[in-house]
Amino acid sequence: MQKRFLIAAIAASLTIPLASYAAADAKKKGGGFAAADADGDGKVTQAEYVAAVKSKMDDKAAKARFAELDKDGNKSLSQEEFSAGSKGGKKKKDS
Repeated sequence: MQKRFLIAAIAASLTIPLASYAAADAKKKGGGFAAADADGDGKVTQAEYVAAVKSKMDDKAAKARFAELDKDGNKSLSQEEFSAGSKGGKKKKDS
């Protein structure tokens, strides 16, 4: 009985750091979308987008950016639309 408890305790103590590592790895691999998709339904609504970027821009700017990114006009961002906004989304100025 004590061996089972010890094994379970060791397994639990190893699981926590692995889960933390996996979450950090997911964030590196496009976790911006996963973090913005608060309800986990595979799309980012305007409200989720505004909440996700609140530290970077005000509500009005976030809503305008959301409208630019929502290419298909379905009132939500797919991962592709979201990612397009984070990859070179800013236009260069002509010199």
